[in-house]
Amino acid sequence: MNYNTPNTKNSTVVVKAACAIVFCLFSFVYLYFYQVDMLSVAQHILSGGVTRYDRLIGALVITLSLFLLQLGISVFCRFNGKYHALTYFPSLLILAIITDIGPEIVCGLGSNHWLWFGPLALLLWFGVAGILKKYRFYEAPASAVGIFSRTMWINIMIMTVMLLFVGIASDSYSVFHYRMHVERCLMERDIDKALETGKKSLETDSDLTMLRIYALARSGRLGDELFTYPVAGTSDDIIPSEDGAHCIIYPNDSIYKFLGAKPSRPVKALTFLKGLIKHNLATDAVRDYILCGYLIDRNLDSFIYHLPKFYEIDDSLPRHYREALILYTHQRSNPALVYHNVVMDTDFNDMQALERQYKTEAARKRKVFGQYAGTYWWYYKYMK
Repeated sequence: MNYNTPNTKNSTVVVKAACAIVFCLFSFVYLYFYQVDMLSVAQHILSGGVTRYDRLIGALVITLSLFLLQLGISVFCRFNGKYHALTYFPSLLILAIITDIGPEIVCGLGSNHWLWFGPLALLLWFGVAGILKKYRFYEAPASAVGIFSRTMWINIMIMTVMLLFVGIASDSYSVFHYRMHVERCLMERDIDKALETGKKSLETDSDLTMLRIYALARSGRLGDELFTYPVAGTSDDIIPSEDGAHCIIYPNDSIYKFLGAKPSRPVKALTFLKGLIKHNLATDAVRDYILCGYLIDRNLDSFIYHLPKFYEIDDSLPRHYREALILYTHQRSNPALVYHNVVMDTDFNDMQALERQYKTEAARKRKVFGQYAGTYWWYYKYMK
C-alpha cells in the first residue's frame, strides 16, 4: 500500500530538486576550485602533455555526466521517498575515485585501494538498494511537506554523509595538492599565489621545497624567506634532476633558463651552479641558490667561504644570511668571519636562554618553535 496524495507528490518533487541542487553545486564547486590542480596533472600525464585540462569545461562535463548517471539509477531504483539520496551514491563514488589523485599518477597509476574498495562499496550499495526496493517504505505524511518534512531531512543527512566521504577520500595527499597548485600558479605566472600555497602547513617534500626556492628566487626573496617555510631534502634537490626533485606540469627547462643554462649531463646541483658562474652563464639568482644550498645542508663553513664572494658583509644582507652569520660566530671559537648585529645577537642569546630552561629536547623544540620558527636557527637545530 502506498499513499499518492498531491501533498506527497509535491514533497517528493521538492526532495528530488533539493538533492539535485546539493549534488550539482557540490560537484561543480569541488571540481572547479578544489580539484582543478589534480585533474590538470592527471590529464597532462595521461595525455602525454598533448592536451590541457580546462577547469570550467571539465567541471561542467563531469558534473553533468554524473548527474545523468544518477537520473538513470533513479529510474531503475525508484527511491522517491526517504531514501532518494541513495541514488547519488554511484555518482559520488565515481567522483571520489577520479579525484583521488596522488603522487603515483606520475607513473600512470591510480590509488590501489579503489581496486578493492570501489567494487565492495558498489556491492554493498546494490544490496541495500535491493532490500529497499523489495520492502517499500511509506512516504512521509501528507501534512509534512517541503523543506520541513522528515523525508527532506533524512535525504539531506544521507547526502551530507556521502559528500563528506568524497571529501575525505580525496584529502590524503595534502603535500601533493600544494605541489600541483604551486606548479599551476607558476604556469599562470602568479608567483605570490604560488608562495601562499600551504604556507601555514608544516608538511612538505623535496619537490615542493624546490618549487618554493624557485618562486622565492623569482621574487627576489630567497635569502629572506626560505626558512619561513618547512624545508625538505638537501642541496641536491634545489634544482630539477632525473632521480630527484622535479616538476610535473611546469617545464623543468624554465627553471634551468632562469638560472642561465641546462646541464648537459647529470651533475650535483652545487657543482652545476658553480660551473655556471665559472663559465659566465649564471644569472643573479645563482648566488642565492648556492648560498641557500649550503644553508640547507647546514654547511656553515662553505657558506662562510662563499658569502663574501657574492655580498658585502653588512646589515643589508638577506635575513637568513645574517642569522647564519650570527650562528656561526657564536659556534666557532676562532671564526673565519665575525659578524655582530645588536638585535640579532640579543635574539640569539634569548633563544639559548630559553633552551636552557628545558631539560628534554621535545620540550625545548616546542617552546623554541613558538618564538623562533621561521628563522634559520630553528631550521639548523630542530628541523630534522
